[in-house]
Amino acid sequence: MLRLRSIALTLFLTLTLTSLGIIVLLVLLLRLSLGEGFSEYVARLELTRLDSVEHYLLERYQRHGNWDFVRTPHDLLGPRPAPYRPPPGEAGAERGAPALRQGPPPSDLLRLGPRLALFDPQQRLLMGPPSASVRPKRALRLEGGEVLGYLGLAPVEDAGEDPLTRQFMQSQTRNLALAGALAVLLSALAAAWLARHLRRPIAELAQAVGRLARGQLDARAVVDRHDELGALARDFNHMAQLLEQVEQSRRQFVADTSHELRTPLTILRVHTEAMHDGIMPLDQRGLARLSGTIAEMERLVDDLYLLARADEGTHDDHMESIALADLLDDLAERFAAPMQQAGLRWQIDPAPPVTLQGDPARLRQLFGNLLGNALRYTDAGGEVRLSANVNVNAVMVDIVLDDSAPGVPDAALAHLFRRFYRVDASRSRAKGGAGLGLAICQSIVTSHGGRIGASHSPLGGLRVSVSLPLQTQARP
Repeated sequence: MLRLRSIALTLFLTLTLTSLGIIVLLVLLLRLSLGEGFSEYVARLELTRLDSVEHYLLERYQRHGNWDFVRTPHDLLGPRPAPYRPPPGEAGAERGAPALRQGPPPSDLLRLGPRLALFDPQQRLLMGPPSASVRPKRALRLEGGEVLGYLGLAPVEDAGEDPLTRQFMQSQTRNLALAGALAVLLSALAAAWLARHLRRPIAELAQAVGRLARGQLDARAVVDRHDELGALARDFNHMAQLLEQVEQSRRQFVADTSHELRTPLTILRVHTEAMHDGIMPLDQRGLARLSGTIAEMERLVDDLYLLARADEGTHDDHMESIALADLLDDLAERFAAPMQQAGLRWQIDPAPPVTLQGDPARLRQLFGNLLGNALRYTDAGGEVRLSANVNVNAVMVDIVLDDSAPGVPDAALAHLFRRFYRVDASRSRAKGGAGLGLAICQSIVTSHGGRIGASHSPLGGLRVSVSLPLQTQARP
């Protein structure tokens, strides 16, 4: 069995080891650069102590006009002052010994002579050790700013053997090591906190995914975060909710389909048994009943097949150019007699001269279902009106069907296009239909790239609005 490594552990090890590697590298680089930096610092500090040498050299240069007076390294420091001898009568005068302890200091107390070098304005070595060329230099300037040359100091030989230098480097190395260890510890703590911060929501999301995979469609991830993991949890919850709704719709669809098929099958069984037992005569009237029931089942199966193909996205639409006026004239002719027989006033407003791109058979089915629905549910003496107008953006045409009372409750408007949905009371099953007509209408409109919606009609009944895309704008 494959053993999985925890994301939190992987994250912790990755961050900690990466931090450790970076800190060790930084300590080594600092340790290497510290020696050079310290040496340069000492060199610059030593150059600041050469004020007397600078004054001496500038004074001599102004007298000679060049650096020819510098012939030996000792010429850079000036003549050594004579020993100080106290006047007669002071202590030590009898013995004739110089009182050096009270006289002026020698000119090279820092022992810089062997390391001192002189360069011309182009930084070419004039006198002194060549190794001073790679060290910092001090400019020799006149009061006007003119550079006459440079002073430099060669590095101290065996500087690393100096006890003070060695002690300083060891102290700095120890401090760097302590700082690095502290940084590694802080990095490990930060990595542990970050791993724990990420592990909890991931674990909760994984548990929710596991429950969903086992068929628990009510599984939800409880992650109260505002980062990417929170967004992932919200998307998961939305997906789980959609899956639950789809499953509920599937179960409802199966139950409704079974219910719709049970009624005609029951009628067929009862009539067939009655004819078989001699209770009902086997005549043309009885056969007509059976044929009508079979036709009703065929329409139901055809409607279900059409919706199933729409769900799969496989439409058998044959698109062609259709004049809207011709389509509405055909509807006016087809429904004139049925509307008159139902005692309804039937009105179609003049259609704008526009052309649609659609399947003529599907569009006739669309408006046939809508008008059949209005014809079936509108009370006698009422009115049915069909009108069309070009949309304000001139890319779609709005076709509106209004009928009179009875109306539809507000709560039912959002469910009218749901499969097998029927409005109770006045729009009940007693007036026929399986509750698939409006669902088929929505499928046809969607396949044509349009929109359909329902609202209350000014006539007191239902308004169905259909928007279909135009192909071209005809001549006015």
